[in-house]
Amino acid sequence: MSELPVTRAVSTVVIDLDAMDRNLEQMKRKARTNQVLAVVKANAYGHGAIEVARWLEGKVAGFAVATVDEGVQLRNGGVQSPILVFGPPCRSNRGAYTEYRLMATVSHLDHFEQLPAGTSYHINLDTGMRRLGICPEELATLKEQIARFSELQCAGIYSHYATADEPESVRVFEQYEQFKSVRSKLALKVPFHMSNTAAVMHYDSIDHFDMIRVGIGLAGFTPGRTQHEALEPVMCWKTTVAQVRPVQKREPVSYGGTWKAPQDGYLLTLPVGYADGLPRSLSNKLRVTVNGVSFPSVGNITMDYTMLYSESEGVQAGDEVHLMGGTGWRANRIAEQSGSITHEILCRLGSRIQRKYRAEGRQKNES
Repeated sequence: MSELPVTRAVSTVVIDLDAMDRNLEQMKRKARTNQVLAVVKANAYGHGAIEVARWLEGKVAGFAVATVDEGVQLRNGGVQSPILVFGPPCRSNRGAYTEYRLMATVSHLDHFEQLPAGTSYHINLDTGMRRLGICPEELATLKEQIARFSELQCAGIYSHYATADEPESVRVFEQYEQFKSVRSKLALKVPFHMSNTAAVMHYDSIDHFDMIRVGIGLAGFTPGRTQHEALEPVMCWKTTVAQVRPVQKREPVSYGGTWKAPQDGYLLTLPVGYADGLPRSLSNKLRVTVNGVSFPSVGNITMDYTMLYSESEGVQAGDEVHLMGGTGWRANRIAEQSGSITHEILCRLGSRIQRKYRAEGRQKNES
């Protein structure tokens, strides 16, 4: 059987690893700590988990992922640093914790029984997120379980802020005080950590304990509406114009004919659509740049294509387009215009997009 021909990706995200380093250093300085758990779940928020982890290895204390499979992927990719799995353990994946040296999360008292001897774990305390975690009212039983399952190694205790993306949220201070109280009651000599990117960037007055957990901040964004210019977006999503065609005044464009040309002009068809992660809700709202000039998206965004409108000639097939980042809209503006959040916009970038990594003296492609 002959091999399939290699074709060029229709769009590319270019990730500036030097900018990611600068973001990491900014958050370390802000939190006044060198102990960082880099969160690389969901393919490092669309940036490529293995490549990002390889780049950051040695600069952070370890990595955090959502699932055992994500942790195994990092190990198979050559990552040697500690890896914490946020998701609950179960009997079907229990062996992977020891085989791949993954740290488990105990977020329920029953989880101690799910883990094989020799497993390291962090305890997740629920101080107000109401998602996962052991409640402070269960501390007495928790202490008993820690002592009972002495063949397991407690390596950390953490909680998670629910409203840290809102500066000066009263609930943040309530959770902070509760976690501080639990810390004194448990009196375990392990790292305690609670602050995410939002807490690091928005809350200077609180203690960030022994370690911070940052994910979206590495990508250059702060959760919520308040963005900190100290962080640099590291990603630029690019494509090229696939076709240029004339459009006549009042001619409808795309499914449903939701947009009609205001006058004779030209349609610039881009080979990118909602299957690649461009929200359909941005139809007739998005603006992107072609050769540095801004053009509006017109008509409904389709699965594989997006149309732009130009009043005049000048753009040609093959011209470069910045869909997100670079001279185009930033991910947080795309999120705002589509009624979403920056995390979702970055995480939904599809597998058809080629990833390229840029750093001083180095460039690498990942398809």
